[in-house]
Amino acid sequence: MSSQSQNPDNIYTQQVKQLLSLVYPKETGFGSIFEDARHYFTLTTTLEQHTTDLKEQLLKIKDKKDKEVLASQLAKQIKNNNEKLEEERLARLERLEAVCTKVIKLCEGETWAETQQLSAKFLGTLMLLTRGADGNFAKVHQRYKPIYKAVLTLRLTDRLLDHDTIAHSYLSKYREAISRFRNDQYWKDKWKTELGVPLTAAALLQDIGLQSPAALTILKGKDGDLDEFRLLDEEQRKNLLKINYHFTMKYLSDGLGIPKYTGNIREERDRFIKAHTEASEFIQQLVKDAFLSKTGLGELVKIPQIYVSIVLSTKADYTRLDLPKGYLLIEQLAKKGSLNKNLAQDFMNLVGYFPQGFGVAFIPRNEKGEEKNQFEYAIVTGLNPAKPAEPICKVVTRNQNFVNSGAQEVIEKSRNLYFPANRKKLMRLGEARLSEIMSQLSSNFSQESLDDLVPSFWEPHDFFGFKKHQNIWAKNT
Repeated sequence: MSSQSQNPDNIYTQQVKQLLSLVYPKETGFGSIFEDARHYFTLTTTLEQHTTDLKEQLLKIKDKKDKEVLASQLAKQIKNNNEKLEEERLARLERLEAVCTKVIKLCEGETWAETQQLSAKFLGTLMLLTRGADGNFAKVHQRYKPIYKAVLTLRLTDRLLDHDTIAHSYLSKYREAISRFRNDQYWKDKWKTELGVPLTAAALLQDIGLQSPAALTILKGKDGDLDEFRLLDEEQRKNLLKINYHFTMKYLSDGLGIPKYTGNIREERDRFIKAHTEASEFIQQLVKDAFLSKTGLGELVKIPQIYVSIVLSTKADYTRLDLPKGYLLIEQLAKKGSLNKNLAQDFMNLVGYFPQGFGVAFIPRNEKGEEKNQFEYAIVTGLNPAKPAEPICKVVTRNQNFVNSGAQEVIEKSRNLYFPANRKKLMRLGEARLSEIMSQLSSNFSQESLDDLVPSFWEPHDFFGFKKHQNIWAKNT
């Protein structure tokens, strides 16, 4: 039997898990974007300082004839250090671009519709791999946040590019990026290199300064024995914000920069340098504005960041019941004028009220369209719902039994048990019947669970744990 057939996950889920490890792994030592940053903030900056010190020494003895041997040794050491620093910088850039390309490959299709479906699949898979408030959920959510945010940033930018007016000079050049969905290879390549990868990089690295020793000391304490997810006092929060901003911007400009051109055609080299310099400056502008909120550009990553802070919260009181609050928070901030109303509306239209992978409990209908005296389970699987509170779902139970062949269905608000008025409809069934339904749907149901006989939602993690259930985005009945 092959190792692939023994793996508990299907190929797509394996790819998502591998990608998570390339961004922010559970363990160190395997190479990842976040490890690269930690290495830079600790070892590389020390080497940079050492090189600066050597240059100062060399300057002092430069014209002294009795110090020529020492000067030669210092110059050689400086050269070696610079070569090592450049080698490491290019390796970090190469890894970042490879990861961004993998993210794009998993969430970008040939058409607009396929891209929406693949992005929903990516986001849904991330959510379904989490367990809710069980165990050490905060660490899991912390690892998943950057990549979740990156996909939302890509899809939000697509919507922005559809608008008539784009104020930003860099973004306005990509108005025709929608052409990539019409088999236009020029725009596919241009969008990926000059917009897709920079946007993904900005979202992944938005808070990379938190990997610096100064930030980790505030979060975990000098001895590393503090709970990094605890509530910080006001002074600690302000200091952390300053440190995060300073080191994030340093990493983007000094730790990354632009790739090295390989070739010997001058015009091609000039185009390469110009395109990558502009893309690097765009990433820095985007992230800087997400911190400072001066131009509005940063909202492309800030809005997904606010949303993901609820959907994948690291707070101790996290509950799946609060997931729709991500939508509501964006709505409230837009009404107050804290966020661009049009962009916030674009985002809300994209995600809807219920996040991808959310477990919906609902009242089904019979052949005549009448509501049945029972409930079934579904999973949110589609972006861009026509009405925000009516998610596009895959039905996963039939007559209280889990099935692999459920239909895609829009669950109307009037049948979704998340809303209290609908739960009251089923109370008339009586305790015995509800207890019977729950025992069929939940393996760990007990009589102590009677208070929750009509669930407002369900937790689909265990269901998704079976390989045969991981194809819920496949189109069937």
